[in-house]
Amino acid sequence: MGGRTRDVVIVGGGHNGLVCAAYLARAGLDVLVLERRPKLGGAAVTDEPWPGYRVSTTSYVVSLMPPRIVSELDLARHGYETTVLAPDYWVPFDDGTHLALWGDPSACAAEIAKFNRADADAYPEFDRALGHWADLLHELLFVVPPNLRLGDLPDWLAFAARLRRWTGRDVAEVVRLFTISGADLLDEWFTDERVKGALGTQAVLGAWCGPMSPGSAYVLVHHWFGEVDGHKGAWAAVKGGMGAVTEAMARAARAAGAETRVDAPVRRVVIEAGRAVGVELDDGTVVRAHRVISNAHPRTTYLDLVGAEHLPGDVVRDIRRYKSRSGSVKVNLALAALPRPAGWTGPVPGDPHTGIFAISPSLEYLERAWDDAKYGRCSQHPYIEAVFPTALDPTMAPPGKHLALCFTQFAPLMPAEDWAGVRDDYGRTVVAEIDQYCPGFASAVEHVEVLGPRDLEDAYGLVGGSISHGDMSPDQMFCFRPIPGYADYRTPVAGLYLCGAGTHPGGGVMGVSGRNCASVVTRDARGARARLRRLARR
Repeated sequence: MGGRTRDVVIVGGGHNGLVCAAYLARAGLDVLVLERRPKLGGAAVTDEPWPGYRVSTTSYVVSLMPPRIVSELDLARHGYETTVLAPDYWVPFDDGTHLALWGDPSACAAEIAKFNRADADAYPEFDRALGHWADLLHELLFVVPPNLRLGDLPDWLAFAARLRRWTGRDVAEVVRLFTISGADLLDEWFTDERVKGALGTQAVLGAWCGPMSPGSAYVLVHHWFGEVDGHKGAWAAVKGGMGAVTEAMARAARAAGAETRVDAPVRRVVIEAGRAVGVELDDGTVVRAHRVISNAHPRTTYLDLVGAEHLPGDVVRDIRRYKSRSGSVKVNLALAALPRPAGWTGPVPGDPHTGIFAISPSLEYLERAWDDAKYGRCSQHPYIEAVFPTALDPTMAPPGKHLALCFTQFAPLMPAEDWAGVRDDYGRTVVAEIDQYCPGFASAVEHVEVLGPRDLEDAYGLVGGSISHGDMSPDQMFCFRPIPGYADYRTPVAGLYLCGAGTHPGGGVMGVSGRNCASVVTRDARGARARLRRLARR
């Protein structure tokens, strides 16, 4: 058990853990990050599943990471480089037509006018409304949520002061967004099913719900408040793949003085007299620390690393009923050539390849895909969005070859043996679905990798396959995330904190949970040091 006692040890080297480490090290704390896998990055990594192909295995694009974090950590200096995807979405239809959604509202309206003049006229106001709501919610990103306790009344008053520019209508609209469905929201603005299908993709992205499920309107808006290089709502590819994002974060953390270790799985949090005093690794090594931060899933942290015997009964009950579900399946494809959609007469690569290619012809299509999953089946016609990183960076594949990274939905979390039996079938379904819109696509596929909810749970610790470390539903957001009473990144165990996506503000490669947690830990550490100085003077 020898060795020095660290100020902080962080369990898990995913992006939030690395961001948290960088901020804490910049604050002068002695920080050690422990990652169980052979490389840092968690689910934001670049792998080489086939010789010469560099694949963003799980997460595949960026949007939600605030410019504030990029700037404060100087990530560009550490290798973070993005290319905005344009169009935002390119959606084909059975008749050979397509709808391209661009970052420019007037360009979107012009595209929509090809299908419906009234919907085109409505789009600019819709864009302004969602932009306004996204701005309101964006103000909450860097807020440490107050807990639901009487002693937290001053925190609630401070929180209320931050909302002084909100009107009563703003509050009502945000409440509506958390309770109505994405379909209800889109029905208020548009009539054409193709338009609603194209816009409804983000209402189900990574979520265990369909576009007609209550609360899916918020999921849509959550994906609307991203920003890349000054482009609001944009999505971007990262040079070198998603592993370059987390490598830049790791470099920022190490430059500030943090230490990182891989192949260092943590068995348990060491608790003495009700306080976290370090961690024990699988090999029996104990690393002592004044504070422990877990970037693992909340359920994993509470029940596996801590153990129910160290927790109050109500906390055990709450964390056991914490919902963590997803029907997301990542399908990575190595291609002999880029696809040419039916009806596309432009160059290759062109608009379908430099943006996000999405198969979502209507809200009914998305809802039927969800219907299959909620009854325990893989979607017969899944939602598919694909990016082609080699259209922007040919070095991601061997010369003349290409990649298609497909984020798809839905497959339920099946027993391991059941999923093993359907994994290949699901991959073939995705390829066949794209082939319907891009004749000849199937014959260009040379390698296939399929990662379903079970794979995401086993390989990356994403319980239930949830890429957000838990459902992003009204009962599990802000002061309720992950559980009531412990939304401020602290836990019932003194000296133990959470910094992963299972805390506010939730999922996406954002780094905000890591930054917010670092602010809480820094404040607690400084307070403890001040108390020690006062005692010493006495």
